[in-house]
Amino acid sequence: MFYLILLLFLLVCGGLAVLTILNFTTQVHIVLFSWQSPDLPIGMWILLAFFLGALLLYLVSLVSAWSDRRKIKKLQRNVAELQEQLLAARRPVSMPGISPATSNPDVMPGQAMPMPTGITPQDRLPSQEST
Repeated sequence: MFYLILLLFLLVCGGLAVLTILNFTTQVHIVLFSWQSPDLPIGMWILLAFFLGALLLYLVSLVSAWSDRRKIKKLQRNVAELQEQLLAARRPVSMPGISPATSNPDVMPGQAMPMPTGITPQDRLPSQEST
């Protein structure tokens, strides 16, 4: 993909260079409303238009990047806040009379009973349909 973009860029710049060189001898002046430009070669006007377009594209991308940077900073603050909340929720709550050393490793936080290990089909209760 990079090479395709590079090739397209080189073709456009090469075409612009050829167009500029071929039209560098013809002098023109441009009238915009009441403003009249000095006599300049057409090639110079083409180069000027190209560079003004590039400058405009740069300014638009600069504003977009500034907006994206503000969004990223806001999202980073939100992530940091959520990580702090997650750490606060994971801290063990000390309750009087219960020592944290007697915790059962099979009991997950938020569970009332330990998870059964190795249940076989014979250990299951009969279903409601069989009665």
